[in-house]
Amino acid sequence: MSKILDVSHVYKDFYSVEEERNIINDITFSVEEGEILVLLGPSGCGKSTILNMISGLLEPTSGEINTYNKKIGYMFQKDHLFEWRTIMKNITLGLEIQNKLTDEAMEEIKRLLQIYDLWDFRNNYPRELSGGMKQRAALIRTLALNPDILLLDEPFSGLDYQTRLIVTDDIYKIIKSENKTAILVTHDISEAISVADHVAVLSHRPTTIKSMRPINLTLDHEKTPLSSRTAPEFKDYFDLFWKELQNDEETN
Repeated sequence: MSKILDVSHVYKDFYSVEEERNIINDITFSVEEGEILVLLGPSGCGKSTILNMISGLLEPTSGEINTYNKKIGYMFQKDHLFEWRTIMKNITLGLEIQNKLTDEAMEEIKRLLQIYDLWDFRNNYPRELSGGMKQRAALIRTLALNPDILLLDEPFSGLDYQTRLIVTDDIYKIIKSENKTAILVTHDISEAISVADHVAVLSHRPTTIKSMRPINLTLDHEKTPLSSRTAPEFKDYFDLFWKELQNDEETN
């Protein structure tokens, strides 16, 4: 595998009339093609700020971010589906805006909808779908733009626990089957372990990377977020990340 993203000694400061605040403090990491990296940290630590810098929505105060000219797709906490557009019209919106809604693009959207069980709902409106189905539609909308790197900003946070487990499993399978690289941010330790190839533990502000660890789980069958929770190593990883986050909480 080859590198698809490099973040090198990145800082981010925010300024107001009253003060200058250092939010991100010297973070460095890289992501390999096909990998899922999870940024695990407490709420408000700057996880979304990191994604916004990778996507180009924000500029680092200093440091470098190299995406190797790869296309980036962004999936936010909320699905941001327009209630007055059908699911199909929501999915095609980005391509319409970019004037790239070709016959080939429509065939790809059809393929994605059929594979991931939304074809029969293509003419429905968002209010007629469950929370999990709307998140799948939001991901398909992002995939329709054919990104190389997916940025996932706590996309399951608005779902109830049971739905969250099921949707996490669905989204993971879609990402892996489409051979996409992804960066997911979360404050949920179990979620991080269950989906990640690597987990970066973030500190409170100003945010640094406390640790970067590969996740190696012993499984009798194919890895999914649900099956990962049955691995014998799962609890050890959970305890390790819990202690790291707890120690940081006590320090602050």
